[in-house]
Amino acid sequence: MATRAAYFSPSEAQILMEAYEEVKDIIKKKGNTATVIKQREKAWQSIADRLNALNMNGPKRTWQQVKIKYKNILQNAVKKNTHRQGTGGGSPKADLTPAEDMALELNKGRPVLEGIPGGKETSIGSSQDATRFIQVSGSTVFLLEPPAQAPDDADPDPDAIQWENQPGNISSQAIRKLYGNHLRRQIELADIDIQYKKKKMENLALESEIKKRTIRKLDLEIKKLERELQEDDTAQNKNLVYSRKVK
Repeated sequence: MATRAAYFSPSEAQILMEAYEEVKDIIKKKGNTATVIKQREKAWQSIADRLNALNMNGPKRTWQQVKIKYKNILQNAVKKNTHRQGTGGGSPKADLTPAEDMALELNKGRPVLEGIPGGKETSIGSSQDATRFIQVSGSTVFLLEPPAQAPDDADPDPDAIQWENQPGNISSQAIRKLYGNHLRRQIELADIDIQYKKKKMENLALESEIKKRTIRKLDLEIKKLERELQEDDTAQNKNLVYSRKVK
């Protein structure tokens, strides 16, 4: 069971976001091959290393804790921003910490729907689009396939959808884009699984060939021993015949 990370100070959160900005292209890189996943882990680890280096006497952060903290910062920032826009009041940066403000700047136009282990639930409004096409189970968000025809109020241009300008509302076009990303991820995972099984079959075939060659080698050694025994018997018989003739 994972242990709860010690409290991140505001200065740690700010340093985390500054370090994240330097490696965000690696973390946001598309694909789920073993190489890409390893690159992401190394990027998160570099952020953890910076925090640990600047806070020698404080708690040591793992890359997993850093990743969860980043997502919590972003989630809280989106929640505050959505609430402020929904109520129609407050300064653009009211109640946002420097780290949260930076998180919003780095994620402009990107929907934040990914489940966060150990995080708090972020409200995404009460629109019928959200309840029809999104299901949440624990910390995982499931995207359901939208209908063939978009609602009348849907924006016809997917590229025109800006998440930060539509607080509390998810259009059918946005759902279709998210669902498309979800399907592409499933395809990538399926391809990784196929490659893994293919490699496993190749290893099994190699092991089978090695065993066949070992059996053939043992069979040749047995035949060689049989010939040697036969030759010894023949030699002994010849010696016996010769000794009788001499007598």
